[in-house]
Amino acid sequence: MKHIYLLRHAKSEWDEPYLSDEKRGLSERGRKQVKALRSYLLDYQLDIDAAFVSPATRAEKTYASLRKEFLRLPRPESNGSIYEAGGEDLLFLCHGIPNNIHSAMIVGHNPGLEEFANGLLFGNTEPSRIQKFPTAGFMGLTFAGENWKELAWGTARLKVFWIPGKIGKE
Repeated sequence: MKHIYLLRHAKSEWDEPYLSDEKRGLSERGRKQVKALRSYLLDYQLDIDAAFVSPATRAEKTYASLRKEFLRLPRPESNGSIYEAGGEDLLFLCHGIPNNIHSAMIVGHNPGLEEFANGLLFGNTEPSRIQKFPTAGFMGLTFAGENWKELAWGTARLKVFWIPGKIGKE
């Protein structure tokens, strides 16, 4: 059995218009979202063998903030293909994961993560059955295969879907 964890970056900073999209960091709300997610994951007993992270600053900072608290989180592998990836692109990424890896995390962006989750869970990406994959949203999926190349649309089962709710909006 394989496990795949999807994490959308926390809320990004929009108050610095001179920065490129890829260079935007986390907003105050985003930092609060990550703190809440860390608290949740401390109880979840997360075990991840590999982490593939978008090179966007907000994605890198989201993962780095979690890794600070979890010594068992692996060193991230920056993967430029995640930045503008669609669902099929993320599936292709997973097909390249070595089979000795039993659990992997992808830290990325919408709409790609939402498309990927819809495809894995429901067999297609449209229409979306996930209303929204929010910033700092965390989803855990499993599939029965022993080979990452067996991962296909409709083969995954939902383990957990944590959303930050109104954290940081108060």
